[in-house]
Amino acid sequence: MDFVLSKLSWLWTPAGHDVPDPVTGLTPRQKKIVQNTWKIVRADSKKNGILIFMKLFEHHPEYQPLFAGFAYVPLYRLPSNGKLVAHAISVMYSLSSVVDNLDEPQCLVQLLQKIGRSHRTRNISGEHIENLSDVIIMFLKEKLGPKVFDERCEEAWRKSLDVASSVIVTELEGTD
Repeated sequence: MDFVLSKLSWLWTPAGHDVPDPVTGLTPRQKKIVQNTWKIVRADSKKNGILIFMKLFEHHPEYQPLFAGFAYVPLYRLPSNGKLVAHAISVMYSLSSVVDNLDEPQCLVQLLQKIGRSHRTRNISGEHIENLSDVIIMFLKEKLGPKVFDERCEEAWRKSLDVASSVIVTELEGTD
């Protein structure tokens, strides 16, 4: 039944629901998918932020030394390390702000540029940002499962993270 309804949804989908935003390239449908799935993750920001960092350091252990506050803390102790927890919460607030402002492109760009500027002095590169995006996708796949994180959801998230990465990296490489 769900399959039939999803295939017939175009009958009652408002006109323009698949017209990309000229700034982000995201359609209203993609924005809504990202916002709705983020609500699930946001429900436990602290835990999920820690899990994202754990996944980042498992896939890229070379990144942990970039974080002075917990650079050499053993992986198994990170979830209870106050500095990691605080940073994970901060990152989750930033991600939530980005998701909340997908419908406000000018504000979104300002938020992303601020993230880029704040990471310029921390030896963060475009590759780091792209790898973090990949880790977020892996996390979302595991957290949400295949029924929620289907092909359309993954496409919406990848496109959103690509837009975010692009603005952040441009700002990282800036010199103002």
